[in-house]
Amino acid sequence: MIADSRTRAPEGVSTSFRLQRPGMALALLGCFFIFFLIVSGVILPFIPKIVNKPEAAIKISVVIQDLLIFICPAIGTAMIVTRLPARLLCVDRFPDLRPILLSIATLICAIPAMNAVIHWNENWQLPASMAGPEQYFRQLEEAARATTSILMNGASITSLIVSVLIVGVLAGFSEELLFRGAFQRILGQTGMNMHVVIWLVAFIFSAFHFQLFGLVPRILLGAFFGYLLWWSKSLWLPIILHVCNNSIVVISEYISNNRSGQAIEAASATGIDTFGADMTSGIEVTGVIISIILTAAGIYMLRRFFATQTR
Repeated sequence: MIADSRTRAPEGVSTSFRLQRPGMALALLGCFFIFFLIVSGVILPFIPKIVNKPEAAIKISVVIQDLLIFICPAIGTAMIVTRLPARLLCVDRFPDLRPILLSIATLICAIPAMNAVIHWNENWQLPASMAGPEQYFRQLEEAARATTSILMNGASITSLIVSVLIVGVLAGFSEELLFRGAFQRILGQTGMNMHVVIWLVAFIFSAFHFQLFGLVPRILLGAFFGYLLWWSKSLWLPIILHVCNNSIVVISEYISNNRSGQAIEAASATGIDTFGADMTSGIEVTGVIISIILTAAGIYMLRRFFATQTR
């Protein structure tokens, strides 16, 4: 065990908690991640052979992948490197209702601005000399989109609930446990500046999805989740926000896939999943500007709230 002590902790680390060898903890986290990545690579090819239905096989594969690649390395590392694994992962305290509601409101206010960023990122054009890599990344985007479409396929409420549980709840929980709970927390105890830690982890979190044309919005979301963890000292806050964000996408996709009639289609043409993407529209440009202002105000209020709680 890499012993922990109850001496003064570096910036961004919970009071009275410090790992003595965070570098070794990072190495162990990396080893666990690679090990379970290999294990999942061995197991997952057998799922389609065992499960006859392709949609069910993909859903089961995603669940297994989340458990092995994200949850097991985080918990395994925390259990070995400290006698206080829940404190290391910041799951030993639950945030108050006020910052939860304010964080969700901020996330919702950010949707038009994020839609603008998503649209801009999706339309990146690489130089002509990089036509090959661009085609490769476009193919990865299509493959990811096809997998996501299968995960969120179905017209029944049961299908919607299953999609929310897999894409929303499980993915949000597992990714935050690894990237913010384990990686950011351990990296933050190396003495590195916490702003650098948060943005570095956010970049790695986004790059891990292997989607160049969705890189920037995930970095921004990852940084937001990272700051929420740093300020609140509770992983449950970014988990709740991550689950909410993913669930909004799932529900929006469900409504889009199952809408009927020209009136509904016309009404949803400028819905929550697209508003802000058309920067040639004066209304949408205004909406994006308001979105940025409200998002900045929400982040400022969150920072002030947590600052007053730690005094």
